[in-house]
Amino acid sequence: MANRIDLSSLRSVGWLLGLLAVSGCYVTAPIKPSELARLDGYHDGEPKGGTVSVLSPDNKPTEIAGGSQIFLDLPGGTVGGTFKSIQVQDDTFRGVTDQGQPVQVPLGSITAARVTEPNRPIRGPLYILLGLAIVVVAVGGLGAYALSHPNCGSSSHPCEGRALRVARRAVTARAIDTVGWNTDLPPPEDAAPPELCVALARLWAERARAEHASIPAFSRLSLSLVALGAPAHLVEAVHRAALEEIDHARLAFSLASAYAGESVGPGPLPELFSAPAVSAPSLAELAAESLIDGCLLEGVAADVARRALFRTRDRRVRAALTVIARDEASHTALAWAIVEWCCERGGAPVRRSLTSALASAPTTIIPPAIPDALADHGWLGADAWEDGFRATVANVAARVNALGAG
Repeated sequence: MANRIDLSSLRSVGWLLGLLAVSGCYVTAPIKPSELARLDGYHDGEPKGGTVSVLSPDNKPTEIAGGSQIFLDLPGGTVGGTFKSIQVQDDTFRGVTDQGQPVQVPLGSITAARVTEPNRPIRGPLYILLGLAIVVVAVGGLGAYALSHPNCGSSSHPCEGRALRVARRAVTARAIDTVGWNTDLPPPEDAAPPELCVALARLWAERARAEHASIPAFSRLSLSLVALGAPAHLVEAVHRAALEEIDHARLAFSLASAYAGESVGPGPLPELFSAPAVSAPSLAELAAESLIDGCLLEGVAADVARRALFRTRDRRVRAALTVIARDEASHTALAWAIVEWCCERGGAPVRRSLTSALASAPTTIIPPAIPDALADHGWLGADAWEDGFRATVANVAARVNALGAG
């Protein structure tokens, strides 16, 4: 395919978390100057290996991710900004900002340091699912739509698959130029125009990242089930779901690669090194987690995937969505089975946890505006998400009430 896409553009877009985030609002955290050594190898606007955890002067951990602004206080003033690259060797900080400005100072001369990054408050679990923003870039009369999803990471948008959360933040791996996550797809019936391929490559790369993160999310869920004494059929079903998410990630990365004209796959996911093995240490927490991440989050994703399957004209996307829509529906059913088991085992306290979880979920969304040209390739807009949201919320509320938790 002649239309090649710089993978740095895939890393620079993602889904925007939090519909109520204030544009231009930032959070600043102090860090020990000695901790700057952890940034050695910072390249192309990203820490080496992904997000880096550093300590503040009072030994509180904070994270430095791609796009963070780093400022260094010196006796003669302050230097820094958003860095493109950083090397810290021989007790010297060397960096180049995204404006091309070189910064070279001895570590010993830095009196204080701080990191500043956008503030993304989360107002209820479903904002992770449905926090959408569309950036329109006119290309030849057609908008190339870039959707931002940091960490769905933490992530989050209509998050396909179960979200992987570390320290209450959804995380995903970066999309990079790598092989090993592609599978065979049917040949295209009609070639999409280049400007449309740019948008579709980005969208499918973001979806692939979310599906990829669901693999360890289900693995952690299985550990929670075992820790709480769940029956074998639930543990088996969760492991089967993790294997299905591998298939989903392969399909989505394959579509991203097809539209990009080069291999796209996941980079490292270093947040897992610090992630606890068990994500839900009680029946009440497991029930609430399954209600939000499975019954609601995957429920809406399954509904929209089914609608997209009927709409798409691209045979490759149809092949992928046939698998994804079927499996996401089964994952939603699995989430309900886990919720019901938790209620049977834990009684009234677990049912109350479901009521609290529902109370924290929003009742309205601001859906994306996606043109029909993208819908033909598996991406639906406002009407589908509004309908899917309403139908899923109504179903969840009714079933929770039937469990005696309403």
